[in-house]
Amino acid sequence: MKNILKAANTGSFFYANDLFKSKHLPIFIRSKSNMRFLYSIWLILFLLPLNSFSQGNINECHKSTEGTDFWFGFMESRNYHNNHYLEITVTSRETTNFTITIGPQETPFNGTYIVNGNSSRQVKIPWDQVEALGSESIQDKGIHLIAEKPVNVYALNWDANSADVAVIYPVESLGTEYFAMCYDPRIHESNSGNYGNGRNSEFLIVASKDSTIVEIIPSVVTDSLRKADSLFAVTLNEGQVYQVQSMNFENLAGQGDLTGSYIKSNKPIAFYSGSLATTIPSANGISAWDHIYEQIPPLHSWGREFYTVPLKTREQDRYRIMASEDNTTINISGLSAIKLNSGEFEEFVFYYNQPKRIFADKPIMVAQYSQSQSVDRSYTGGNGDPFMIILSPISQSKNDVTFVAYDSDQIVNYSVNIITLTAEISNLVLDGQNIQGGLFHQFSGTEYSYAQITINPGTHRIYNKNPDRGFLAYVYGFGGVESYGYGVGFNLDLVLDLGKSINFNGDTLLLCYGDSRILDAGPYFDTYDWNTGDSTQRLTVLDGGEYSVTTTTIDGCILFD
Repeated sequence: MKNILKAANTGSFFYANDLFKSKHLPIFIRSKSNMRFLYSIWLILFLLPLNSFSQGNINECHKSTEGTDFWFGFMESRNYHNNHYLEITVTSRETTNFTITIGPQETPFNGTYIVNGNSSRQVKIPWDQVEALGSESIQDKGIHLIAEKPVNVYALNWDANSADVAVIYPVESLGTEYFAMCYDPRIHESNSGNYGNGRNSEFLIVASKDSTIVEIIPSVVTDSLRKADSLFAVTLNEGQVYQVQSMNFENLAGQGDLTGSYIKSNKPIAFYSGSLATTIPSANGISAWDHIYEQIPPLHSWGREFYTVPLKTREQDRYRIMASEDNTTINISGLSAIKLNSGEFEEFVFYYNQPKRIFADKPIMVAQYSQSQSVDRSYTGGNGDPFMIILSPISQSKNDVTFVAYDSDQIVNYSVNIITLTAEISNLVLDGQNIQGGLFHQFSGTEYSYAQITINPGTHRIYNKNPDRGFLAYVYGFGGVESYGYGVGFNLDLVLDLGKSINFNGDTLLLCYGDSRILDAGPYFDTYDWNTGDSTQRLTVLDGGEYSVTTTTIDGCILFD
């Protein structure tokens, strides 16, 4: 069967294969003057990891937070108490051994550890051995964790009333291009000029290979007085870290939030960003301060469709949405569309009864912030404090994960948010029990639902009995001026996505008559093979026709769109 599409003014007909058989999806050229459709172009936008169909082959396009080889680090946090500590948690679906070493010399830390299947193992490390201090100096404080079988790794930086947790990515899931997501610093100085509760916006780079050249463009003045939007470079060896903090004195021009800082390297790096300690929002009269610490996904794993779930027990949450490319259009359910350029972000506040679908025509990053205690103290009874969670696009869902809700005598409420296809609710299992369907609420007008579930501290497992479907989940805890939150595990697959327009349903692009459209396959691949014969990352479309690209990496990943 053929689909026949008639051009509005020309009397010409265009033919395309049946949509359900060909996976060819329409792109329309629209007149600027009268908005009538003039031509129809057919564009292949069906994502296909070609090597995944070869029996016995490993899908080299698949990445996740689970792995066997991890390089990571800790950013500087508040350290006002003698019991300040850092803790690494390892979870595994199978019993396995793992080791921890520190720095370029790979100095062993206490030999070999064992973690039992579907369980967890905690390891405390003295903060002065591995926590980065200060700004813009190379330090030998990288942490290397090697496991015999796949594990998930979580990192806790704890000080009284100022803690946060990050999920750690294995080396195979690292990238070479990042934007920082931090928050406005709320600098707090005592009368003597010493620092009080709050200090820098900051980010941290950890090298996974020798001779790693990192280019950095900070969005504001750094603590070493490098100018905003200036380019500088640093060379790191495996196991070295490099922390950048914002300028650190009150009422000076040019200081502020390092969000939007751009980092690019010639070899894979781990990248973290957040704040030494700040209030959210950063405004006079808001309390209390807290450390913000999160590993940031590389640009190649960003997505276009996200779902936000309110944090249980909080009246409102704060969100930031950042664009990876210029002229990105973003739709949020119930709100007008916004446009952002590369590295720009917009901030929103959503209330406890406002779950949202966020959809963009180009890849974006979304962060969810728990706010300071005083923002909604009367609603929460005084339990809550800042943290940041980098949300995952729905395309990066995971099928099975074991995680830890960190036990603390300061935390009184432990919860997990779960997002899944509505049709998969009956297949979800938490700690050996099917999750009750009545706990879920559907996102209006979508195929997805969410649940906010109260849990106990300790080790938990979530999985989908359907091996072809997954979920996204985020664990968090609140107490009086204390909190933490993080994603429990997710995929970080290499993504090839030529995009689609928010103006139409399905994978449809909009192009106005007389204009051109750039189809961008992304900079993350080593070869590009367009059906036009071009071999570049970007293809400029001027005329109607069918367009597709096959991309490959030196690791063996092959994607087709």
